[in-house]
This record gives sequence, structure tokens and C-alpha cells, in this order.
Amino acid sequence: MTDEGPTFIRRKFTITEVLDLTLQQMATGHYQGNVSLCLRAAIESHRQILEGEGQFALQQVQRKLENVDQTVQEMQATLGEIPVEESEDKRTVDSQSVMCGIQLTDEMSVIVAVLENARTALRLEDILEQTELAPSHFQTNLSRLVDRGLVITPNDGQQRFSLAGRVNTPGTRRKR
Repeated sequence: MTDEGPTFIRRKFTITEVLDLTLQQMATGHYQGNVSLCLRAAIESHRQILEGEGQFALQQVQRKLENVDQTVQEMQATLGEIPVEESEDKRTVDSQSVMCGIQLTDEMSVIVAVLENARTALRLEDILEQTELAPSHFQTNLSRLVDRGLVITPNDGQQRFSLAGRVNTPGTRRKR
């Protein structure tokens, strides 16, 4: 930096379309559409965090997360008091897990329910999207289902999944 002011350098870089859209929205919302100013502010903010100068902002975020956590706990307590009727689908999944001698987690049950309703074997991304599970939890539970033989990947050269012992074709449903 000189006495005359900062020296500006033009850089070329590549970002995804999603990040570009986010950058444009942030610039429009906070920097009068000035993308360069938005990037400079983001870099400076990130530098402060990495160097420990952003402790105040970090503490604010932690307080907000604690408030969110408290709200979630209150909502869970309220939900725990509401009587829930067990659906036919839930009873079916439970009986399948007992018949196979396998105790399914709630997340495993969600994956099984999605595959049960599928007309064809599903891609990993499609199952993840329909279950709305966190990717790490989804992968762990899907792996357990595959390891236990409840979910299979057809030998068609594609990474697709279906319930074991079931041909996922339109109009073909397993008898209950």
C-alpha cells in the first residue's frame, strides 16, 4: 500500500454458478451491486476470523445458535406431548424389521419407505433428496441397509438402489 492509496490488482478465477448467484445477491443486498467490494469485504472478514480477530462476531453466532438450540429443545418437548397415531406404512416397516431380525433406526425406516414407494431402482441422489436426511446420516444408514441385505444395487452398471427381493417395476408391489 502506498501513500496514494491501495493498489488494485485484477484477478481471474472460477466459481460455480450457485456461488456466483449467491455473490450477486449479497452484492445487491449489501454493497449496491458492487461484486468486487463484496468479495473484498468477505476476504477481510475471513482473514479476521482466521487470525482470531472475529471473536465478537463468533460469540454473537454462538449466542444465536444457543437460542436456536433452546427453541428446538422446547419444540421437541412440545412434540413429545402430542399423541401420534402410528401409520400403516410405519407398522409395515416395523414388521419387516422384526421379520428380518433387524432393528431399523428411524432414518433407515425413511430410506426403506422411499424405496418401497419407488417404481424403479433409485439413484443415490434421488433417495437422498426424497429422504431429506443429512448426507452423512443418509450414507451411514444406507450402507447399513446394504450390509444387512435389505437394500441391493442391481447389476446394471449404474449406482441405483432398491429393496432386496423386490422388482421395482410399475404396477408390481409386494403383497403385505
